[in-house]
Amino acid sequence: MSSVAIGLLTFSTFPVFITFLEPVLFGERLVWFDVITALLVFAGLFCVIPAYDFSNQVTQGALWGVLSGFTFAVLSLCNRMHAKRLPPLLVSFYQLSVAALITLPFVVVSGAHPSKTDIFFTMILGIVFTAIAQTLFIGSLKHIRAHLAGVTVALEPLYGIILAVIILHEIPAWKTVVGGLVILGAVTGASIGPFRPQKQPSKAKKGA
Repeated sequence: MSSVAIGLLTFSTFPVFITFLEPVLFGERLVWFDVITALLVFAGLFCVIPAYDFSNQVTQGALWGVLSGFTFAVLSLCNRMHAKRLPPLLVSFYQLSVAALITLPFVVVSGAHPSKTDIFFTMILGIVFTAIAQTLFIGSLKHIRAHLAGVTVALEPLYGIILAVIILHEIPAWKTVVGGLVILGAVTGASIGPFRPQKQPSKAKKGA
């Protein structure tokens, strides 16, 4: 419905949703630096959307991207809940298995007949760039907050847009570039924010 740039940039808004959901679900203090980050992301989002008209196909694509970002934020917080008591590989297996079961009927109904090349690249996409990446992401939540993990992953649009220019020859509009720089700058700043609360080191147990 829209370009790779708009799809990735609107999806990268998920740290904004994590910012406000994480304190509610985990009883953590809302950091004002995170709030500023969220406002900057929204400002960048306004630049990315070409027209505030719901009949515009690109605008519809941007809204789907934001909705996708919200669902990924919820998934990230669920991962944090389970990461400390379940192996990351097991959590990833359950999640990807459910996703496969849900999407498989659509493949059957479409009547698609993938070639050997299609199957090979789908396996690369599924194993390397989905299963392994998702497992590493869940594993990181044992050591860092979901917000920090989220803003790190949100750098994905930078790589995606560059590859879209090289492979698909999609040149983003100047408003998309400006909005993208604001969003990426905000999420990068959030990952190294000087006002983020740090985890307290655990005290060593006293000997008997």
